[in-house]
Amino acid sequence: MRVAILSAAVHALAHVLTAASSLGWGTALADGGSARAREVRCDAQNVLVRSPTPADAKVACEGARDAIGFLAAQRFDVVNDISIDLVPKLPDVARTTTAGCYLESERRVVILSFSEFKKFKTWFNVPIDVSLYRSLVAHEVAHALSACNFKIGTPSIQAKEYIAYVTMLATMAPMQRERVLSQFPGQGFEGDWQMNTTTYLLDPMRFGVEAYRHFLKPANGRDYLHAILAGKVMFESAPP
Repeated sequence: MRVAILSAAVHALAHVLTAASSLGWGTALADGGSARAREVRCDAQNVLVRSPTPADAKVACEGARDAIGFLAAQRFDVVNDISIDLVPKLPDVARTTTAGCYLESERRVVILSFSEFKKFKTWFNVPIDVSLYRSLVAHEVAHALSACNFKIGTPSIQAKEYIAYVTMLATMAPMQRERVLSQFPGQGFEGDWQMNTTTYLLDPMRFGVEAYRHFLKPANGRDYLHAILAGKVMFESAPP
């Protein structure tokens, strides 16, 4: 549990900081290792994945597809290109306990390879498998997509993470999602006054689950996501 909390907490600081297409595998050198990465353009998506392992690239395309589909249904603009690097080691800015990050300055998603992600053993207190890896990708792609949709210059950490966690949990397979939710009993946040940076950093996983439950409440949903994008809720101290 402590590893999971540290992972997500450092992930937040780093932010203040379908199947794969058979179309040509180019060659590029991935971050954080000497393994040769190959490029694949995901089917019917504006997503490019670089990975030494075709199987990992396929899962990344699926996770990206999930995030794009969900956020498109929420009326987000999802036409921007997305670049995903699957690597044995993350850039230094992400530290050592993070499983993935979105590098805003480079507009690039960087995620550990599945073999490295599995070394965490569990995520959200659930044993790691390929489906959780796909969810990790969906989380990071949601960061990339929402970054292009914010109408304010400096959204809060919790604003970014709310959208990413909601996307991740909404796109999980139902049985997997129930397993995750069962690890964090609760009724969901009552309002944005309960969702601040401190709340997030104290227990990031619980924050994500409670944010998803908040999203499901009738008064929230899509409208709340757009209120976040506009800076009407979940700002740090005063509206922009």
